[in-house]
Amino acid sequence: MTLLWRVFATNAAVLVVATLILVLSPITVSFPVALTEAAVVAGGLAVMLVLDLVLLRRAFAPLGLLTAFMRRVDPLYPGERARLETADPQVTDLMGAFNEMIGRLETERRESARRSLAAQEAERARIARELHDQIGQSLTAVVLQLERAARRTEAPVRGEVEEAREAVRESLEEVREIARRLRPEALDDLGLASALAALTLDVSRRTGLRVERRIAAGLPELSPEEELVVYRVAQEGLTNVARHADARHAWVTLDSRNGGVALEVRDDGRGFEPRAAAGAGLRGMRERALLVGADLDVESRNGEGAAVRLTLRREAAQ
Repeated sequence: MTLLWRVFATNAAVLVVATLILVLSPITVSFPVALTEAAVVAGGLAVMLVLDLVLLRRAFAPLGLLTAFMRRVDPLYPGERARLETADPQVTDLMGAFNEMIGRLETERRESARRSLAAQEAERARIARELHDQIGQSLTAVVLQLERAARRTEAPVRGEVEEAREAVRESLEEVREIARRLRPEALDDLGLASALAALTLDVSRRTGLRVERRIAAGLPELSPEEELVVYRVAQEGLTNVARHADARHAWVTLDSRNGGVALEVRDDGRGFEPRAAAGAGLRGMRERALLVGADLDVESRNGEGAAVRLTLRREAAQ
């Protein structure tokens, strides 16, 4: 029975019962209405309204459950579908249409994220090349010119020229470091394991955080897109640890799991509430995980550190 006919049947049943009570009972209503008669009529009306409300609430209960589910659906946690036990074909059709809409939205979001992140990475690579090839070469030329000038300059001015040379040299190193963070050359040239090793060493050098890594041998082969997602999640995870965790140690683990690949970034910092701290960093990691169909789990408690786990499932890693 559809929702329309269930509501109609509910109201019809209440009206039929009320009519039978009026016809078969000895109740009479005079004019003008006596006080006792008015009380009986009011009581009967109240009973009918309560009965109608109870029956209608049962009829509309599946819609309330579906509405509650629709409100808590989060695109960053894909795979959730409405599963209600109901015999109402209209509610079943509505639930099926909503599930289909969620599937289309997840697919469109994944494709749009893939295009957006691909464009972002291409722009990062372009900027990194320009920093390395143009600005880096220009600064290198300035350093060489200042070195020649320092050799030909008299002693009183030589110190200032050498200070300028060292300042330019430091700027050159900063430019190269920015270029490496924008697009890691090790990932393109040497693979994921070498890129993660270089990342952990760089974070330790820059922040003083002690980072230990464990990269298993014989990992399943990943596509360039999957390797980039693993690297970016590790990079963002270590960045969050260095900035917010107030930690002394961090651990980066990459191993195989159920035929797929699992990355874990863990620290001994102050921890946080994952739902309350869902900022741009965690959101960006979840969007990257969605890009390759991976799962991202965050575990943390106040004062007990945090752990970010990225798992590329078997079908995603093959």
